[in-house]
Amino acid sequence: MTRAPSSRSSRRRLLSIGAASHSHGNVDAPQIVANVFEALGEVAVAPASSPIEAILIPLPSPDEIVDLVRAADSIRRLDPTVQLVAVVDQPPVSEIQAHVDFQVARPIDTKNILDLLDGRMTPTQAAPNDAVPEPTSDDRPIQPPASEISSSRDSWIPVTPDASEGGFGDTDLVEALLYSPKQMRERAVHIISQQTGITDLQLMESEAAGTAPVRFAGKTFGHLQAPNADGDELKPWANWLARWLALEDAQSTLRQMAYRDELTGAWNRRYLNHFLSESIEESKRLRRQLTVMVFDIDDFKSFNDHFGHDAGDIILRETIRLLGSVIRNGDRVCRIGGDEFAVVFADLEAPRSTGSTHPDSVEKIARRFQAQIGRMRFPRLGLQAPGTLSVSGGLASYPWDASDPAGLLHAADQRALESKRRGKNFLTIGPGASFTREDDAPPSPTGPPA
Repeated sequence: MTRAPSSRSSRRRLLSIGAASHSHGNVDAPQIVANVFEALGEVAVAPASSPIEAILIPLPSPDEIVDLVRAADSIRRLDPTVQLVAVVDQPPVSEIQAHVDFQVARPIDTKNILDLLDGRMTPTQAAPNDAVPEPTSDDRPIQPPASEISSSRDSWIPVTPDASEGGFGDTDLVEALLYSPKQMRERAVHIISQQTGITDLQLMESEAAGTAPVRFAGKTFGHLQAPNADGDELKPWANWLARWLALEDAQSTLRQMAYRDELTGAWNRRYLNHFLSESIEESKRLRRQLTVMVFDIDDFKSFNDHFGHDAGDIILRETIRLLGSVIRNGDRVCRIGGDEFAVVFADLEAPRSTGSTHPDSVEKIARRFQAQIGRMRFPRLGLQAPGTLSVSGGLASYPWDASDPAGLLHAADQRALESKRRGKNFLTIGPGASFTREDDAPPSPTGPPA
């Protein structure tokens, strides 16, 4: 799975998992990390101006192929742009071929690795067995800085066991980090308990007597507390936990950046596809309905043309802020392009009030939003009069209109186009999102709010 040469920053950053024999020439040596977990941490917190370009992963013996594959796959999930170089005795090793970008033989030459990444050298040329002489007493392998391998009680914690040994371990934390972040803290605290035998261990928000602060890089993530342990006993584990939570924090930021629209703060189309698919599956399982609304701002181009794009940005942000104030916690607002948005009314929680049904709740929310948009004012733009802004959209529901994300969005989009054809400030509403309670008088399927 060799890829094109990296287009990353010219500041070349390589990581090497574990100390290895390197010849560097006139280039900087790779940064040494002790294990894959430290490598994941470095990738997660690397700034855009200084990204990790490649990671060298050693294969000490054929018996450790599974460990190399797990390490490679974990790094790939965190950042698919990092190139992975397996360091082996005799390449190629067929079992790892699909999981790494390159395989090179020991000993390795850093300059040749960079040439390999840039496409100027083939993997077989990158590290011939006689490329670098064996290190002498004056030419020892580069070791990690003392701060990274210190065995002091405050900074070092032994590697935790994995689940095969009867409990959770670091591998479980990586999986939680990648697939179920909400379980991350609970698992980490459980690991500390199983390693130390400390019972009733808790991660508290506030500091108290006997607690140990969970702090890393100037940020405090909480305080470890247990009735049968003091702060000094908990301190090394608090330091260990802090690094995992810093990694969790960085990963959360990356997820937000990947799924959020930078201008409005709404979710983006990538998130919409993911969330809508999951919501439909959940609706099928619970036998509940789900509604999607697609809408855009009427004559939005004229606002941009008359007041400038900065004014248009203000209108977009204020529109999403208003919509966020009327939808429910389980609903999602997504920007799908320009001034076009989609709202997923998942409605998988119980209705807010007794007797309230999904259809009338969704329609009321949509029409309330439509009405409030018409009352918005923009003093900064000189738009004081109500009625300056309006939206038109369409609503489609599972299972009436479609049973898959693409079909549901298409139905809602077609109804939004129908609203546009009828004029401004219209909602076209499908059968699944119309009023159903007999004591409510249903409005026309199309038309502005009263």
